[in-house]
Amino acid sequence: MIRFSLVALLFAVAVSAFPTEKDARVVNGQPAAVGQFPYQVLLKVQLPQGRALCGGSLLSDQWVLTAGHCTQGATSFEVTLGAVDLNDTENDGRVVVTATEYVRHEKFNPLFATNDVAVVKLPKPVELNDRVQPVKLPTGTDSYTDQKVVVSGWGLQKNGGEVAEKLQYAPLKVISNSQCTKTYNPLVVKKTTLCAQGDDKQSPCNGDSGGPLVLENERVLVGVVSFGHATGCERGFPGAFARVTSFVSWIKKHTGL
Repeated sequence: MIRFSLVALLFAVAVSAFPTEKDARVVNGQPAAVGQFPYQVLLKVQLPQGRALCGGSLLSDQWVLTAGHCTQGATSFEVTLGAVDLNDTENDGRVVVTATEYVRHEKFNPLFATNDVAVVKLPKPVELNDRVQPVKLPTGTDSYTDQKVVVSGWGLQKNGGEVAEKLQYAPLKVISNSQCTKTYNPLVVKKTTLCAQGDDKQSPCNGDSGGPLVLENERVLVGVVSFGHATGCERGFPGAFARVTSFVSWIKKHTGL
């Protein structure tokens, strides 16, 4: 999953730290079955220096939610839907399109990883089926503290490791923001931040940024993978996510959903 860098004693994401296609799973995760996460999106982000990997969540037949930092410097996105095994291009019913339109949150701050959300518009509506389905947006203002959630992505399986060939997922539990500040500087753990941690050191990692965090027993999107600890993904530290309840109005405004 996406790599995170230390900036001014704060842990924040940086475009230069994106994993490339050559050097880019959820750490301590397990392989997903076809159709298990039909809202999961893979983004190959075209940048001036090459391509980077990010995740995303399908919101409708034409809109994808990802992290704001995944769009920095982007000129286009190769968007893959319905895939599980990256190497099996024949049998998983994947849809691959190229998108060029996106909106990043106008108050996104890469230094503090605040408002780390963006939406990507697909060139035309995609056909929904058992393998391609939108995720649900949350309602209300629940903090989700102590609730079980699931993160998924194709990012690194360990620091310096290989990209996951098959989509990985892992169970986590949401922790309070006050508990999260024991790991991260309070300047980066905002009200719009949600933190979650695995019992067995499960974690998002390089290449997972922008990907979904959903409630365990529902397809309700509560987080967007944003940043992690600069010392690595295998230490068991909480992962930090953009809190989706804080951005539902913004998402609806820019997508018309």
